[in-house]
Amino acid sequence: MTQILKIAIDPGFGSFKAAIVVNGKLLTITIPSLVGVGQTDLGLLQTGLTRQKKQLPHQITFPDGQGLLVGQYVELFARPSQRLDVERLGDSLEQRALTLTALGVIMQQVARETGLSLAGLLDMALMVALPVHVLQGPDAKAVVQALESWLLGEHTFTLNGQAFHLHVHTLKAMAQPLGSFFDWGLNSSGQWQRSPADLKASVAVLDEGFNTLDLFHLASGQIVRRFTGGETLGMRRAASAMQDLLLQKAGRRVSLHEADEYVRQSCNGHRVELLVQGEAIDLKPLARQALDVAIGEVKAYLSQTWEDGKAFDYILLTGGGSLALGERLRSAFPHAIQMAEPVTANARGLARFAQRPGVLEAPAIRVA
Repeated sequence: MTQILKIAIDPGFGSFKAAIVVNGKLLTITIPSLVGVGQTDLGLLQTGLTRQKKQLPHQITFPDGQGLLVGQYVELFARPSQRLDVERLGDSLEQRALTLTALGVIMQQVARETGLSLAGLLDMALMVALPVHVLQGPDAKAVVQALESWLLGEHTFTLNGQAFHLHVHTLKAMAQPLGSFFDWGLNSSGQWQRSPADLKASVAVLDEGFNTLDLFHLASGQIVRRFTGGETLGMRRAASAMQDLLLQKAGRRVSLHEADEYVRQSCNGHRVELLVQGEAIDLKPLARQALDVAIGEVKAYLSQTWEDGKAFDYILLTGGGSLALGERLRSAFPHAIQMAEPVTANARGLARFAQRPGVLEAPAIRVA
């Protein structure tokens, strides 16, 4: 018998995350959800001013010769795709490129950790995290079926010069915030590590992503429909406001992802400046205005669905947006708990859950 690698992927609109448990250790990777068509070769072009290492995106090439740029630095070489529609999560060029790139990158990490050879066929089973409103919506089955239609089966591609041959035998789609619940409650073997009382507790999860705000509620381990839902109230609202402010105040046009990065950096306690025609513009005041726009809509939605949050024993704040909005969210829910690593919490939790017997079983694979 050969090994089936159980990997969790969280295909967010802001960043694509993947996680795997290897020898009891959780490994995670994060890739900005940017895909573009272009080349990184500049020929003989050079400035001669610096010796800084060249900043390159991931480069993935498919058997038909099609090549794409993926992840960080794509915008330096090509116009990045910024699709925010549900169809992107099923069968799309962006989803294929991001998924296979993420699987390749995390397998390189596994190889460094364990010495696993990447030369042969890699057999996989996947947990896929999807937004709550997608899995609750009328197109849920169509999205999952579209994902299965291309992802199940064998894949050959080259990533940054490394050849890969993968076989995805099975996949299971689950709600994104459920991953954070598992990250909070399970150990790396998939067993409950908190008190028995916490397993029976009323636990709410607020997952603030780039495109979506997901709310999830479990009581005694069961999903409570009343307090579970989702809306497109993610950090892109703040990023869009930041775009408008930068254009108005500085005359500078930036992409949604660039605006989002400025907002996040401003929230991390760093001084963030943008040079425009030689003048340094402090972005923190603009970021605060952008966040005020976003939190106003979020709080209005929360007041309708969760009211004051006193129906819950625990409220877990997760998703990359919780880092930016955490203080404002805790003003509404003082007993809310910020997840330690909110960006990757959903992927980590689903990777833990995948270790439980029978949860993600693929057909037995025999060695030839």
